[in-house]
Amino acid sequence: MAPEIKIIEKPNWVSWDDIRQCLIDAHSVNRAMGINMTHYQWPANRIRESLGKNGFMLVALDGRKLVGTAGIGEKYGRNWYVRGRCYAYMCFAGVLPQYSGKGIFKMLEIKREELAKQYGYDILVGDTHANNKHRLDMALNNGFRLVRYFRATNGDHYHYSVVYVKWLSGCPYSDKQINRYYRLSWLLVRLKYNKRGEERSRITTAICRRLNNRLKVL
Repeated sequence: MAPEIKIIEKPNWVSWDDIRQCLIDAHSVNRAMGINMTHYQWPANRIRESLGKNGFMLVALDGRKLVGTAGIGEKYGRNWYVRGRCYAYMCFAGVLPQYSGKGIFKMLEIKREELAKQYGYDILVGDTHANNKHRLDMALNNGFRLVRYFRATNGDHYHYSVVYVKWLSGCPYSDKQINRYYRLSWLLVRLKYNKRGEERSRITTAICRRLNNRLKVL
């Protein structure tokens, strides 16, 4: 790990346009493999606004060069794994390809979790493309659990995504409960959509909606 790399909250001299460009460059390898970050095309002001007043953005700096980012936005959800509470949503994370393999992403993750605790959050939530095995393995190795499988849209395109969660004050669910809810969400999505990502039929959609209203897994 290069000693000159620093992880800090975004200083004023790093602009939100700089953040956006870093994200675009950081995910170039993923895009080449068909793994697109849903919001990388957002304008800089929308990235800033999406974090909310209680969110923050971390940056990794090599001297004055921006080489990585990791954000936290405050969200409120009704899904079973957050129980209608405010939680820290992990977003806008990436490291420039030429800086990969140096432990920078892990440094950003550690600092982001540390600051989330300081900001009073006890639930961390993130999501990624279901084919992004590298990111999912990193999350699992850092104590996150897979809790939800869903169909996400990106413009005219769709992909399947996975939500992962870490309870910072202790997990309130058993391994069996978590695994069951995740498998059920996968089953409902695969039942609702065919291989082309289209809804199979209105009847199937109605059945899935009714099942989800009872199970609350999507």
